[in-house]
Amino acid sequence: MSLSMPEPTFDIFISGVTNSAEDWKRALEAPESELPSLTEEQEEFARRFKVSDEEYARGVLAAQYGESTQRERARKLGQSVAQVLSGLGPEYRLRAVVREGVNFRWILRIETPSGVRNVQIPLDLADDIIDSGVIEVLEQLRQRVVVGVGRPEFANGSQR
Repeated sequence: MSLSMPEPTFDIFISGVTNSAEDWKRALEAPESELPSLTEEQEEFARRFKVSDEEYARGVLAAQYGESTQRERARKLGQSVAQVLSGLGPEYRLRAVVREGVNFRWILRIETPSGVRNVQIPLDLADDIIDSGVIEVLEQLRQRVVVGVGRPEFANGSQR
């Protein structure tokens, strides 16, 4: 994660995070000194299910890594959406990027002159947008956003 990246001007909400194998590997390899302290509730849960505090703490750490990864992905997706919206005018603003992992989608909450609109982006399309930046994929994002905010006249690439 780049330290020079400005904070986004939109909110980020993450739900349904599934930790990747990389997140688990990092957590399993982390030194004990990097493990988070467990709350009393977490300690009780670990005892109840006969899991060591260290093992439970590694699971908590893996979840933290997963959420951090998804927040960074949300920032990148949001930046791409903000670029699309900049072509529609200042009255169109990205308010929030919401990851609904259990529904396999991102929701973009976009302020428009007629109110807030929610635009759905499937996780697989968002992954392509974030990871590849290929023009055809960015065009799919643009199409979804301009139609989703009620500006279909911009869908064929025409400008203001």
